[in-house]
Amino acid sequence: MQIYNTPFNTNKHLSYFFTFTLLLNWIFSLTPVLLGITGTILGELIFYLGYTSPAIVGLFFISTIYPDNAKKDFSYRVFSFKEMGIKWPLFTILFFASIFIVSLIIGNHFNEKTSNINLMHMAIYEPSKIAFMLLSSFILSILSQEAGWRGYCIDKLLVRFGFTTSSIILGIICGIWYIGSYFTFGQIPYNLAQDSLFNAVLFIPNIVLLTFIINFVYINTNRSILAAGFVHMMYNFFNIQLLSQYSIKLCVISQYVQIVFGLVFVVYILYSNKFKQKVDSEIEQIKSNDFEFELDLQP
Repeated sequence: MQIYNTPFNTNKHLSYFFTFTLLLNWIFSLTPVLLGITGTILGELIFYLGYTSPAIVGLFFISTIYPDNAKKDFSYRVFSFKEMGIKWPLFTILFFASIFIVSLIIGNHFNEKTSNINLMHMAIYEPSKIAFMLLSSFILSILSQEAGWRGYCIDKLLVRFGFTTSSIILGIICGIWYIGSYFTFGQIPYNLAQDSLFNAVLFIPNIVLLTFIINFVYINTNRSILAAGFVHMMYNFFNIQLLSQYSIKLCVISQYVQIVFGLVFVVYILYSNKFKQKVDSEIEQIKSNDFEFELDLQP
């Protein structure tokens, strides 16, 4: 019988996860820039392959380290709609749609052209365009990232650091993970950098705030990876796919709106006793599961 020298949830593997995930993304996302092929089909393909790095590395460790029971638990939390329910998807859509609408209203107030793109007309007469945006958001979030960010690493961070510190650590790493986007034409960080370096740098704390929101839903849905992925997907749809149809100035406005909404939400999270109790309960559940899963690894 095989003898395992380290438990499947070791922090050593977590360090490897972050290192390989960042390196893979940077290699793929910066290659088109270095080869001068950004904007081409090949360049786009190579760039977006970088988005798969969290899932590739996360699934590699899960498949090689996790015992069967842990793999089944992971699969359940990825594919089960039961834990996600209907409440949290509705909350997610409302939250990010509100940010988008407020950004448009403020943009109009400052005479930023937002009326040239009729979203209602697009939804009725060009539904395929909306469908493509949703599909892109689905691929770039649920399929490409959440198997790693929420599926593999966040539980280990939660046990060691608690909710707040874990969200800050993961948020900063996710923000740094986007470095290639700062050099790629058409990407939101690149667009922000064209306005000012300050606005470009603000993208990273924005991602930290987003991480708090995703983790909040993740905890409240009994650590549903699918629910966390849906939050990520809706963020991509409203604040990246739709927003990229507008000017750089509106991207800047939206970033500040996102920060305000995010800060208000984080304040609520930090002062909610009910949520703190839920976090403690989920961390105890993680520890309990880890103990049971590790028993399966004993020879």
